[in-house]
Amino acid sequence: MSLGKNIKLARVKRDLTIKALADKIDVSSSLLSKIEHNVTNPSIDVLRKIAMELRVSVGDLVDSDPDVGSNLESNPRENRISVVRADERKLLRLPDSGVVYQLLTPDLQGLAEFVWVELEPGEGGAESIFHERGEEHVLVLEGTLHVYVGDDVFVLKTGDCIVFDARLPHRYKNEGLEKAVWVYTAVPPTL
Repeated sequence: MSLGKNIKLARVKRDLTIKALADKIDVSSSLLSKIEHNVTNPSIDVLRKIAMELRVSVGDLVDSDPDVGSNLESNPRENRISVVRADERKLLRLPDSGVVYQLLTPDLQGLAEFVWVELEPGEGGAESIFHERGEEHVLVLEGTLHVYVGDDVFVLKTGDCIVFDARLPHRYKNEGLEKAVWVYTAVPPTL
């Protein structure tokens, strides 16, 4: 399925009209309709707002075979081993964006997600996000990453790591002149 169809499916499951969802995430009904009909793609900030309001992960919305709203209380990988080869990673690249996400876990149905992120200079979230629970871990592999958590900003360079409560408002931005490459783990999955 497409991103637009996944959003519509999740919206209908929550018994929301396009207007009701648009009002809740502070976008126009026209924009949300265009997104659902795959006429335009949302920014990463709008995509996150949609996912948060629909109580699903971004991964559920971009997955071509989603289990929208799946229950993560149990571990579906119990007694299972998975290998994700570098050339087989699930990729999320929004058009007209310098942001690339590569899922290092086989899917978002486990207890955590592990993601490779590449941010071109000037790219990143303009608005803070937060989650109902969990924690995030970030390790910078290349470049410099600005991590905004609450009222604080942390400038991470190659090899630096940060761990924080995902309930705090946070966002990531590359304010440097070179591409930033980093990996993060979110428990539970939040993408």
